Amino acid sequence: MGTMNTKMLKQKKGFTLVELIIIIVILGILAAVAIPRYVDMRQDAANSTARGILGGLRDAATLVYTNRIVNTATTPIDMAVVLSQANVAGFDSSTFGPTTLAITISGNSYTYILTPTNAFPTNHPTVIVSGQPSW
Repeated sequence: MGTMNTKMLKQKKGFTLVELIIIIVILGILAAVAIPRYVDMRQDAANSTARGILGGLRDAATLVYTNRIVNTATTPIDMAVVLSQANVAGFDSSTFGPTTLAITISGNSYTYILTPTNAFPTNHPTVIVSGQPSW
């Protein structure tokens, strides 16, 4: 009968309660480390998108400025004209005024500011992001 009990014990397969608790603890530790990194990655992705949009707006402002000089146009350069030349994508919502563009990317707000120009643009217009001087 002793050999019968050992055969039955050897045939049982599965995890013990201690093994399951250890696995749950390990998963909890992994989740505690991974969730903050995921949040940081979302912020980094939103900032990267905002920087890409800034580059597009700067290029579009340069295009508009160059066209104004070549064609001796006398209309001022505003955000609507710059946006008509820019291919801006990757944001949730946007609103713009004569010199500003406010966009939302994954819940983060960014405000782009265009330096206004006079009727015959003599200075190159620049675009900056409010609160991000190093961009």
